[in-house]
Amino acid sequence: MIWEEIEEKDKRVVEASEWIPIGSYKTALEERAGVYIFTDDDLDVKYIGKAGAGRMVKELKYLMTYEVYSAINRKKDKGATQVKALYTNSDANALEYEGELIKKYDPPNNGVNLLKS
Repeated sequence: MIWEEIEEKDKRVVEASEWIPIGSYKTALEERAGVYIFTDDDLDVKYIGKAGAGRMVKELKYLMTYEVYSAINRKKDKGATQVKALYTNSDANALEYEGELIKKYDPPNNGVNLLKS
């Protein structure tokens, strides 16, 4: 299903990033609670995830361990070329909104163990 820009106007979203090439997310995403969306170039939603405050992008020593990296490492970005973050003002809002978006878009990489494929 194609991403609808109206989702960025939800009352729980306090700010939205631009679409960021998957390879550039480390320097472009902020350390804030929110929902992130992986799409292809045509905005076909591939995966929707959430991150708590301080976990969107987090560096620990030499290894980057954060929500987006974890999703990519689990191959949840299969077929995706870009990512967008919808920042919320709380972890609870991120969790709630993620569930609603997954239900609406039913992304192919959510709920699937892509490591086996």
